[in-house]
Amino acid sequence: MGGDIINTDVNLLLITKAYELFERTAPLSYDCGRLCGSRCCKGSDNTGMWLFPDEEKLLKDTAGFEIKDCESNFGYKMLVCRGFCERKTRPLSCRIFPYFPMISGDNFDARADIRGISICPLLCKNIKPEYAFIRQVRKAARLLSQSDEIREYIINVNSMLDEIGDFAERTV
Repeated sequence: MGGDIINTDVNLLLITKAYELFERTAPLSYDCGRLCGSRCCKGSDNTGMWLFPDEEKLLKDTAGFEIKDCESNFGYKMLVCRGFCERKTRPLSCRIFPYFPMISGDNFDARADIRGISICPLLCKNIKPEYAFIRQVRKAARLLSQSDEIREYIINVNSMLDEIGDFAERTV
């Protein structure tokens, strides 16, 4: 029981530090929501941003958000947005969208998150993000990997993204 509390505290500290990496860094030098009408902020009651392990504890009392169980997120929660928020209250998935950290052994990188290809012009129109943003996603991967639980989560999501990509290639 005590180990769970320590793990949760470590996860929350690492996620909070990851948040800070994106306080002044975004995929583009301007509001990329202007390209698509902020489509990534317009989910439904059944769609949202996946939360990292224990992240819901940081967001549970935030106005405009609903936290839900999510079977497809490896047992972790999902955040449903009502279409607007204060940038400083966004979950990590929103801050890094449409990219996701990648961990392979001791290598840390950023990868395009194929789940966003149908809504994000950065992916569907192949618009290059700011290099500083990609560098911050890499830093976040390295930082978050200090938690075994978060590292495992990132690796599991990467495996799932690989499967989605493989399936998409086979069906085209």
